[in-house]
Order: sequence, then structure tokens, then C-alpha cells
Amino acid sequence: MKNEKTRGTMLTSSAVILCLVTFVAGFACGSMMGEHKAIMRDTPAQTAASAPAPAATSTMPDAAAQAEHIKHLREDAMKQPESAEAWTKLGNACFDFGDPDGAIEAYQASLRIEPGNADVRTDMGSMYRMRGEPEKAVECYDQALLDQPGHRNAVFNKGVTMLLDLEQPAQAVAFWQSVLRDNPSLTLASGAKLRDIMPEILVDAALQLEARNRKDTALVAYEQAVALNDSFAPALVHGAWLLEGMGRSSDALPLWKRVLELYPDATDPAGKPVRDRFKK
Repeated sequence: MKNEKTRGTMLTSSAVILCLVTFVAGFACGSMMGEHKAIMRDTPAQTAASAPAPAATSTMPDAAAQAEHIKHLREDAMKQPESAEAWTKLGNACFDFGDPDGAIEAYQASLRIEPGNADVRTDMGSMYRMRGEPEKAVECYDQALLDQPGHRNAVFNKGVTMLLDLEQPAQAVAFWQSVLRDNPSLTLASGAKLRDIMPEILVDAALQLEARNRKDTALVAYEQAVALNDSFAPALVHGAWLLEGMGRSSDALPLWKRVLELYPDATDPAGKPVRDRFKK
């Protein structure tokens, strides 16, 4: 699908989350979600969790040029109001310009003509999410999945919206697992398998939830990640670190113990050796 990387996939951080945990040399820090843009543009977590944006270049269109482009596309769509393609092009341009109202209006016009277009329905859901209407976003993703079962962008976007906007980590995981029962090899736009990358998605979401002071929800996300992979060090470390910060050091100890089993010389996010917690 042509638009997967620029529109269809919903916006989670492209952070290298493992770099927030200091391990001994040889522990590789992997990039999580290279296919995704930064998460919701108005959340404080974006700056904390996202990789620096590429510097603008002279080849990138400025706002005036983009606005003029949208104007021409709107004129084209008005001249051929029964062309779903024309309305979709307008919606995509508004999407890229960060204009959810314009995008939704154009996508609605396109869907009146071709109501079963799952790509357009998914992109409209993303615009509802950008507009701060996650319930409507999920409705769009659900309809896209009815129109095209297993639509990977709708699958991913619905789960992320449940994780971050509706703050339902357990339900998001349950949804993804229900999809994987029918399609265990489902891949994201990058080619990564959803089954393999779910723990990373959860930790990334948890870090952003923490930045919004949604600690209880973040803790559930870490717990879900550990349940999926009890060797996933970032979930163990950040879950334990959060528990300690919440005054629950005794609950954190089993997680720290598991970290030591995996990486005997591991340090916590403050640089303190994890083994020191177990010294008498």
C-alpha cells in the first residue's frame, strides 16, 4: 500500500527505547518502530521519547506551498465530486499538512462514493485521533477491519489508540492477540512481525504514559510486556524503576532479580548497579 509509511500507520514514537537503560557493553540497543512517525503531536511524551526530527531541507515544501497545493486539490475535487480518488488525494494532502478537519471532510466524501475502502477509513481514523476523538478513531479502524479483515494498519492503529488514548493496555494486547490467532505472521509496514514487536510497542507506550503522569496505566503496559516476554529487559527495568518510584520497592525486587539473571552487570537508569540492591 502506497501510503503505509506516511499515513496508514499510526504514530508511535520512533524512539530507541533501549537507550534509556544502561547495560554492559555488548547489550545491543535496537531501534523500535522505524516505520512510525512521532506519537500524537500534542503529547508531552513526544519530546522525551522521540528521536530528533530530521532537519528541514530546501526541497521540502513550505506551508504556503502546501496550502496552495491543497487549494488546487480541493478545486479539482469540487469539479469532479463523484471521484473518490480526487477526494482521497485531498484528504491525504490535508493529512500530511496536519489538518484533521480538512482530511476528515475529504475522506468522508471519498467514502460516500467508495464506502469499503479500508485504507481511507483507516486514515480517517488517524485524523479523528489527531483531533482528540479516539472513540471515533476506533470506530473507523473497526469498520476498516470489517471491510478488509487483517488490514495491518487498522490493526496496529486500533491497538495503539487503545494503549495511549483510551489507556487500555490489557485490552489492546487482547485485541492484537485475537488478530494474531487468525494471522500469526501479521507484519507491520516495516516488515517487523507484530507478534515479535509487541513488547517494544508496550514499553514505548508505557514511557509516554509515564511522561503524562499516567503511572498506573504505564505499569500495566510494562506488566503486559513482561507477560509476553519475560526476558525483555526494557520492560523489566522500567517496570521495576517505576515500582520503586511509586514506593513499591518490594514489588520491584523480582523484576530486578530477573534483570540480573539476564545481565549480571546491568545498571539501572540512574547508573547504579542492579546487584547493589541485593547486597546485605
